[in-house]
Amino acid sequence: MRNNKIFYRILKLDKNVYNELIVESSSLQRAVVIWIASYLISVLAIFTLFRDFTNFLKNNLSLIATGLPEQSVLELINVISALEATFSSETTFTDLITTLGTGIVSSLIGISFIFVVSKYLFRKEPNLTDIIIIFGFASVTGLLNVPILFINSFGFKIAILFLASIYSLVCLGSGLKQVYFLRNFEIILLVLGSSIASSFLLQGF
Repeated sequence: MRNNKIFYRILKLDKNVYNELIVESSSLQRAVVIWIASYLISVLAIFTLFRDFTNFLKNNLSLIATGLPEQSVLELINVISALEATFSSETTFTDLITTLGTGIVSSLIGISFIFVVSKYLFRKEPNLTDIIIIFGFASVTGLLNVPILFINSFGFKIAILFLASIYSLVCLGSGLKQVYFLRNFEIILLVLGSSIASSFLLQGF
């Protein structure tokens, strides 16, 4: 299948697309590439939002600081300076590889959670490669964050990022449901549990 057709079918929650993908020999490599591209775009989108927020604070400091004690104003200035340093263009570029590595670890934790819970709690016969394929292709919603890099509306950027993130979970749930014939509450447990597990356990790295 052509990528544009696959993406369209995933985004419209096609009920057969994942079953077709897991039997294609090239799906694993494509899933990994899609995940990497989607993850990096999402990271850049988040960094862009933080830079915009920092610029907003900097440009409106006089209004925000009105009525605040001098000590609070100094603390706010320090916060803005720290944000500027953290989300500068140079820092963003040099830290992308490290961020990608962190994302890979986080995703592997989430994938492992799905595998273990499906196998030992729901008594399914999950295939780790299939889960990676589902996880990778479901992340295609991250490509929807591309407009964030080019538009100016801060509110619109937040809305795009929020909707893309939620829809990614929906697509992941759709894939798991159709491949493993899971019930709705099982899907919710897997999707939310994998997100929580990856975030929680990643704190130890």
